[in-house]
Amino acid sequence: MNMELKIEITPGQQELLLRGLRFVRSSVALEMKDYTPEVEQDRRQKYDEIQQLEAILSGKSSPTVPA
Repeated sequence: MNMELKIEITPGQQELLLRGLRFVRSSVALEMKDYTPEVEQDRRQKYDEIQQLEAILSGKSSPTVPA
C-alpha cells in the first residue's frame, strides 16, 4: 500500500511519537528468537524502517515511499 499522509502535529505530539518509536525499537531488540541469518535480516529491516520514520518525524528527511 503506497500512500502519502500529511498531518500537522504539535512539538509535544512529535516527541510522543518519537518516544513510541524508541519503545518499538527496544521491543524489536528484545524479541526472543533463535538466531538465524533470516531473523537478523528481518531485525535490521525493522530497524531501518523505524529509523526512516524517526527521520521523517524529526524533520531530517522528507517522506518517501520505499520501492
